[in-house]
Amino acid sequence: MPDVLAIHWDKRRLRVAEASIGSTVRVVQSFVVDIPDPPTAGWLRDALRRNGVVARQTVICLPREDAILRQLELPDCPDDELPSLVQFQASTRSTTPLDQLLLDYVPIPKRTGSLQRDVLLATVPRTSVDPVRAVLSEAGLELISLSLSSFALAELVLRAEHALGQPATHSRLVILADSNRLEVVLLGQNQPLVAHLVRPPLDDNGRPIVVKAAADISRVLVPAQPWLADSPIERIWVLGDSDEWSELDQALRDRWNCPVERFNSKIATKIRDLELAKFGESISQFAPTLGLALGRLQPRSPVFDLLHPRQPKPKLDPRKVQLAAGSAAALILIALVTSIYQLSMASLESRISAARDTLQELTEKTKKGEPVSRAATLIEEWKTHDVDQLKHIVELDELMQGTERQFVSDYNFGPAVGDAIAKLHATGNARERIDWQQLAQRLVDTHRYRVKPRELTQQSRDPDYPSRFELDTELMSPGKPAPKATPTSTAASPTATKNE
Repeated sequence: MPDVLAIHWDKRRLRVAEASIGSTVRVVQSFVVDIPDPPTAGWLRDALRRNGVVARQTVICLPREDAILRQLELPDCPDDELPSLVQFQASTRSTTPLDQLLLDYVPIPKRTGSLQRDVLLATVPRTSVDPVRAVLSEAGLELISLSLSSFALAELVLRAEHALGQPATHSRLVILADSNRLEVVLLGQNQPLVAHLVRPPLDDNGRPIVVKAAADISRVLVPAQPWLADSPIERIWVLGDSDEWSELDQALRDRWNCPVERFNSKIATKIRDLELAKFGESISQFAPTLGLALGRLQPRSPVFDLLHPRQPKPKLDPRKVQLAAGSAAALILIALVTSIYQLSMASLESRISAARDTLQELTEKTKKGEPVSRAATLIEEWKTHDVDQLKHIVELDELMQGTERQFVSDYNFGPAVGDAIAKLHATGNARERIDWQQLAQRLVDTHRYRVKPRELTQQSRDPDYPSRFELDTELMSPGKPAPKATPTSTAASPTATKNE
């Protein structure tokens, strides 16, 4: 009987594999389900019934673009302390409260000469997962694990390399080509180091520009340079069947000067833990699904599960041992306290009287110094609010990173009240919503801005930049880090505002 239903769930379609889990993963059947627009009641239940699905337990991987991944640098500490440190860092860097997010992380191998711990943190809004849970519940399915496609791809490729007997002495690059979308995963020491999504521009014929795609892949690998310096890329895996990416292999080979191999059905059949006797689908389209199913066996890469994130190990309860020792100690303590109580009371009364006299003397001195203290405070506030507007305009331009993904059309910098020293109001356009969300995130990461990003509902007249946005930002006083922002969740329910 099939044990699990593995689903790669994106916004348009599901790639489903029903598998039996034993000593190996035996794929019973695989199929694609298109999500109706708008969704109708019971659409998944009806699709499963048409395909004769009997498995009830479900594991799901979301596409890379549904999550925010970032590398965190933490103090060197034991593994038991990492979960608490990661939670704290996530709360300071995210514009969304942690109770509205699902998060998990995987530790990253240490860099040469580094005294820090590095982790790869992923967060997904609960508003993105709740609709998936509702559809599964309506179909009578039980969700037991929730991962990301990048980690599923890593599991599939690592098992293939093991089956092929290929040594993993250096880093490898895995690229899943799907229409105008490249999912990029950098593997090092048998685990993901970086996972990004690349959407290159299209030429006049609607085909992706391969040379620009290779350049974009190099750009997203910049955060991994400390690891690549010690372990350069020795092999590149490409998964994809479409003709529009036929020139990608040579472009990658020219740029990194290393072997580029196509991951096809012939390689997949060599994985000893995977049986594909009745599998008639594209290996590249179902690669995350197959990797997700293989993760139900003993995984070769670190486990990543948003439903069951890493937690501190439970500490041993010493209460039973302490209870016996405490009972004996209590008898001794009671006798000792009783004998010294009277002496302590006399000493405390004398100290209280002396403290009252000292407090009265200090209070009088404080009153005499209040005019000087108020004057110093006024001078400091005057110096703090002397804001260099040009400096902060340049800083905003640097945070936009000089890309063609977004631009600001209206910029207003003015005074503020309260704990803020200035207000920055900007409106602009972006190619996609995630572009201006990432800009807002980078402002928050400076720890000097309180950011309230909002999406404008009126469509832009520029078809290349359809997503209009508004940034309502406050610059905080020096020495006073910006508190965690609480904007409306832009990932699921943007606030409607009037366009100017």
